[in-house]
Amino acid sequence: MSERIVTLPGSTDQFVLTERPAPTLTDRYRPLPDGMDHTHLTVVPAHQVGTGDVVVAFFTDGPGIRYAEHTPEAFTAHPRPLGTCPEPCEECEDTSAYGAATDRYLCLEPADDYADCVIAFRSTPVAIVPADTAAKYPPLDSVPPLPDLFTLDDGEHGPYEALPVPRAWGPWQTISVTRDTAEQIASDLPTTHAGRHLTVRWLGDALVIDSDPHLPTPTGPGRPARLIEPDADGRYRIGGLWRWEEWSVPSCPVCSTATEPVDVEGERVWRCTAPDCTRRTYGTADPDDDDALPSYSETDADGATIVYHGTGEVDIETTAELAAQDGPDEDEQDAE
Repeated sequence: MSERIVTLPGSTDQFVLTERPAPTLTDRYRPLPDGMDHTHLTVVPAHQVGTGDVVVAFFTDGPGIRYAEHTPEAFTAHPRPLGTCPEPCEECEDTSAYGAATDRYLCLEPADDYADCVIAFRSTPVAIVPADTAAKYPPLDSVPPLPDLFTLDDGEHGPYEALPVPRAWGPWQTISVTRDTAEQIASDLPTTHAGRHLTVRWLGDALVIDSDPHLPTPTGPGRPARLIEPDADGRYRIGGLWRWEEWSVPSCPVCSTATEPVDVEGERVWRCTAPDCTRRTYGTADPDDDDALPSYSETDADGATIVYHGTGEVDIETTAELAAQDGPDEDEQDAE
C-alpha cells in the first residue's frame, strides 16, 4: 500500500495518508468516485474544512507519526455550529449532555435520515479532498452504497445483504434484498429459531411464508400466508415475521479481539487477528458449536507439520505422531 506523509504548519506531527481500504465483510469502506484517491488528499484542522470539501479520514492520536483512519463513507462537508442539526441527532445530544463548550467543537456534516452528524474539535486534523479538486471527479453518490448486513438468531445465519436502512428503522420492519439473498433466507429459515414455526416455499417469483395454524407465531394463529412478490427492481422486502439483527464481525471467544473470515473446507470460519492467538470460531452465540470446526495443519519455519483442532488448539497427539513418522529411520540409525 502506497503512502504519503504530510505535515501541518505549526505542528511537528507527521500525517500518513494511505490508500482507501477495499470493502470486505470486515472493512466496510465505501469506495471513492472513479479517479479520486489518496494522492488528492491534504490535511487541515477541522475549522478550516470548507463547504464542498470531501472528508475522507481522521487520524490516530499524536504526537508523532499519525496514521489515517478512513471514514466508512467519505462525505461532502457542510460545516455548521454545534447543536444546529436539522434532524434529531444522538451525537449532538450526547455532546451537549457532557457539557461541551460549543465554541470548541463544530459539526462537519449535519444528521440526515441515514446517519448522525459528524462532530470534531476545531483543531482536529482532517484529511480532505479540497472542493475545487473534488469538482473534477464524479460526485460521491455516483458510487453505489455498500449494503447493510443482517442476520438471524444472533449471528447464527447470514449475513444477508440489504439496501441501507434509515436510522429510524426497527428490527421488525422489512429489509430489501435481491432474489439470490431471498433464496438464501428461504433456505436458512426452517433451520433457525426464528423460523421454527414457519414454512417457506416459492410460488413462481413470489416467496410464500406460512405459519402453523395451530401455534401462536409472529404471523398469528390461523393467519393466511405472507406473499412476498418482487418489486419493480426485482427486490424482495422481507420482514415483520421475526426480529432482524444487524450483523457484525464476531469477536474472539478467548481474547475478544476482532476476527477475520477464512474459508475452511467450504465453510466460513472466523479466526482471531491477535498475533499471539490461534483461536477460530463459527461466530455463533453458542460456543459448543465450535467443537465441530474442521481441523487443519500448518508447517513451521523448520518444516515440521503442526496439526490443530478446529478451535485453534494444537493437537499434540497427532502432531507427535507425524513427527515420529518424519523422524530418521531406525535401520538407517543402526547402520550409522
